[in-house]
Amino acid sequence: MFQSRKLQCITKASFCALLIWLSSCNVYRQNIMFRTEGDVNADLLRASVAEVGRNYKIQPNDILSIRIYTNKGEVLVDPNNFLRRELTQGAGRSSGGSSGNQQIGQQQERQDYTVLPNGEVKVPMIGFVQVQGYTLNQADSMFQSRFETYYRDTYVYSQVVSRRVVVLGATGGSVIPLTNENMNLIEVLALAGGMPENGKAQNIRLIRNIASDKPIVQVVDLTTIGGLQKANLRIQPNDVVYVEPVRRVFNESLRDVLTVLGAVTNVLTSYVVIRNLVN
Repeated sequence: MFQSRKLQCITKASFCALLIWLSSCNVYRQNIMFRTEGDVNADLLRASVAEVGRNYKIQPNDILSIRIYTNKGEVLVDPNNFLRRELTQGAGRSSGGSSGNQQIGQQQERQDYTVLPNGEVKVPMIGFVQVQGYTLNQADSMFQSRFETYYRDTYVYSQVVSRRVVVLGATGGSVIPLTNENMNLIEVLALAGGMPENGKAQNIRLIRNIASDKPIVQVVDLTTIGGLQKANLRIQPNDVVYVEPVRRVFNESLRDVLTVLGAVTNVLTSYVVIRNLVN
């Protein structure tokens, strides 16, 4: 009986000591990323604000989606596919039906092209074209003028399909494509699933130029309208949005302590039983 009480006291004392130690240490904060007390490189941040509001300019390694239409884009603006059905039926009744169907199908298919490190992109028929530093509207006008040599009333519609933002932290991690110009932080968070319950809305870090030697970090507080107004919410491609998770240290340490305590109790119980049997 005395040994049993002694074992219970030792177990309780070990449990309390281990729980206090785990709660006070940083063992449950090791997965917190991008720690900072405030904005980093604020001067560079202010300089980038004006750049964010402008339309995106094509850069090397971007992937361009280029669609080419003839007759001023008549297939593109045919919402009910009426024109396509008419052309398909007409082509089927004529001897050149297969070529007509093939042409329509090619107009609907998206073609992707990678911008080379020198800023050029190789497009069929017109060859290498310099596009670095062009906005999408400027690139469309340039492609249209080049294709006018081969097609009548050409209409070109292009997109940069490789623009993306990385969202990490309490959201779990996702890569969000930037499908529109001048998207903001609220839209990106909504696409990532919204603000999670275990996320700190007052400690959202917007990190820019993460691959450079001077990354820009802005701490965004979305808990108040004032914090929303102060924040630069415009997103650039390759930005990183980090939502710091709320750490429930006591609950997590209690769970781990109970696991360890169960193993220790089993060992001590086995020891006491074997000793009693021997005695």
